[in-house]
Amino acid sequence: MGAKVTRQEASRKSEAHPGLNQPRDVREVLNALRRIVRSLRVSSRTAELRVGLSGAQLFVLQCLARQSPCSVNELAARTATDQSSVSVVVSRLVARGHVRRTASKTDRRSVELTLTKSGLALLQSAPEAAQDRLIFALTKLPKAELKTLSRSLIKLVELAEVSQESPSLFFEEGPTLVGAKGRASRA
Repeated sequence: MGAKVTRQEASRKSEAHPGLNQPRDVREVLNALRRIVRSLRVSSRTAELRVGLSGAQLFVLQCLARQSPCSVNELAARTATDQSSVSVVVSRLVARGHVRRTASKTDRRSVELTLTKSGLALLQSAPEAAQDRLIFALTKLPKAELKTLSRSLIKLVELAEVSQESPSLFFEEGPTLVGAKGRASRA
């Protein structure tokens, strides 16, 4: 079976010529994104080597250390992600014995998250999570610049046809996807 190429794909391929002189602004944006991704990747790898956790797991532990107990929704707000993404990370931390889920004393339908002794002990030798630096830097931008950056990145994601699935925390294992030939691959 031959591969069909849509008109949009053909147009995009003919317009994009990697290696040719790209506008300076394009190069600068890509370099900034590369620096951010590299910082997050190095931070996550350092966390794995030093304390045996992914960068996302360390980030969640550090957020819980700042304010605990809290609900999954509160933790999602602190990590600037959605409830389902943070819930996956919390489940891994609970399974490893670093976080405890307990029924809320004020509302038995609600669950509270707290650090365990092993979670607190890990934080003693843990590096700073890069996500904290990134969130701090974003909060220091003037509101108008932050809004412009947000709109621009959303537009970039749309134009680049990047997945519209709920994003997971940085460098945390995503869902398993089925590849073009039926093989499972990691997202």
